Amino acid sequence: MRFLRMVFAVMISLVAISGPAIAQPGPLSEAAANGPLASACEQDANVDSCWRAGVAAERRGDAPGALAAYEASCAAGFQMGGCYEAGKIYFLNKTLRDYRKSRDRMLQVCESDDVGTGPYACKYLGIIYRKGLAGAPDVERAFGSFSRSCFPTTDQPFIDGNGCEIFADTVPSADEMSVPDEVWHPDYIAYLALAMGCSDDMPALCQQASAIHHRALATSAQWLARCAEDAEAVAFAEGCEAVVRSAAPGKFERRQEFRRRVVRMFHRATDYAG
Repeated sequence: MRFLRMVFAVMISLVAISGPAIAQPGPLSEAAANGPLASACEQDANVDSCWRAGVAAERRGDAPGALAAYEASCAAGFQMGGCYEAGKIYFLNKTLRDYRKSRDRMLQVCESDDVGTGPYACKYLGIIYRKGLAGAPDVERAFGSFSRSCFPTTDQPFIDGNGCEIFADTVPSADEMSVPDEVWHPDYIAYLALAMGCSDDMPALCQQASAIHHRALATSAQWLARCAEDAEAVAFAEGCEAVVRSAAPGKFERRQEFRRRVVRMFHRATDYAG
């Protein structure tokens, strides 16, 4: 548990630098700089004027102004970017920190159909639930949120590789999930999470996944048989080890097909415990 606490401390410091790419902001109006209301927001391409005002405010170091603009964007409802950015400020800014509000904003985004910000929001939400930052720790909700960050069920599975990394480091035990030991294998789930994160152009996660697999071979871990069965079921012809060997990012559709297979493996691995 001490190691787990250390992992979370490091990861929480890192999430500030992880997030989806954003569009360039336009000119900032005086009304927006003073905290625009949702009714003042106008849709602008795939974002909105209040979101752009929030980006500009952040760039000049005005966190309260950025938060007001992002909240207005969130309330306007044109897109999820404002809700996500507001949630990040509530999470990361020491002066404006409010984990309950961060949870509420990230929940909106995580449960939406926004594939660009959804996985990142689910990561933050998983941290909040796992650490109990907005109430009592909730292991099962944390597991569900991290799952959506790393193993989305959409036809085009976009992921947060850092979310996969955190997930792998915090997979709950069988006791925490209230399931039998013989059907719950945290190392197997971690292996799949790291292989999935590897596909997000994170080669260090490929190495970590390989290390887990090699340790399992050295100890004849029980989960290897399960992994081999699941790998065959989703057409990894060379078995369990082929999962991580196939993870390096390549052409878009090839990468997405890899992810769809690993999502199916993950659900097979966790559905057995249901």
